[in-house]
Amino acid sequence: MSRSALSLYTLFFAQLAQGHHSSIGIYDEENLIDIEGVVTSVRWRNPHPFYTVTVEDENGEMIDWEIETGSVSTLRLRGVDRDFIQVGDWVRLAGQSSLRDLPEMFAQNMLLDDGREVLLRAVSTPYWPAGLEGNLYERETDEALSTEGRRTADGIFRVWSPIFHIPEAYPLYNSSVISSLTELATALKAQWDPRTSPYTGCQPKAMPQIMGSAYPIQFAAQGNNLIIQIEEFDLERLIHMDTSRSSIPDTYSLLGFSRGRWEGETLIVKTERVEAAILYGDGTPQGREIQLVERFTMNEAQDQLNYRVSITDPENFTETLEFTRYWVWQPDIRLQAYNCGNQL
Repeated sequence: MSRSALSLYTLFFAQLAQGHHSSIGIYDEENLIDIEGVVTSVRWRNPHPFYTVTVEDENGEMIDWEIETGSVSTLRLRGVDRDFIQVGDWVRLAGQSSLRDLPEMFAQNMLLDDGREVLLRAVSTPYWPAGLEGNLYERETDEALSTEGRRTADGIFRVWSPIFHIPEAYPLYNSSVISSLTELATALKAQWDPRTSPYTGCQPKAMPQIMGSAYPIQFAAQGNNLIIQIEEFDLERLIHMDTSRSSIPDTYSLLGFSRGRWEGETLIVKTERVEAAILYGDGTPQGREIQLVERFTMNEAQDQLNYRVSITDPENFTETLEFTRYWVWQPDIRLQAYNCGNQL
């Protein structure tokens, strides 16, 4: 990687540091605690809602805790909307404690009065005995939207939703398998500050990182081409299907330049000209020479979209990387505006 690429990597993280923080470096992933108290404020926004909960400590003093939760989309797919938790509600929460010795928490679980447990993040697992026994709060299907969704679905052209309880479906990336780093990539990764992670900030993610999103996506036609709409950051990827008339541009962008073709029932998309500094949220770098090959294939029932991406980046990886995931079709799910940082 050139000196200019190294400068881009450094600048990218400096910009991210000005945005919203990540849980890494702020919350202790190894120390889960639980609290209970009264909700005194609600800020419902992407990338993460915040609540203030007043808690009585062991000395009888009332302390205001700042509570961060999973993304709006994750909560929506769990059945939690902006009115689920309201000012004045008594709540019991479990989550990651503060590394800054402050009354703050990254909430992962909530226990309802009826004994059901609510999972508040994509990576949440049951915490209390009732949840461990399967007594979980789940989203109710909207039958009217489902009927409309079934009427309008046409092959791949529909909304595809992530599911979080099956490892093969989510997440896409696993940092433990990214071991084939070049010497320079290893050095760049060692410089990474986890507090500058873009995962919960308003800096849009690039390709291929955005395809690991925990948000729904949708395929739509645009003339002879395809559009992949991604709820996270309200992004749209243009897939040029008429490759004979699509010349590769000289410019680079976060999403790059994509050309697609059908091979039987599989949509194959090749992408290059991506301008981004990192591949994964642990600081794994990527370079301008990165080339991506994606494969999208529906199952026979057309209710699951399987995905495989091959990543070639000789500046940073000594071999081609491959990752897989899948989305499912939930006919009542629709894309919603992301509108990062603003009250929704």
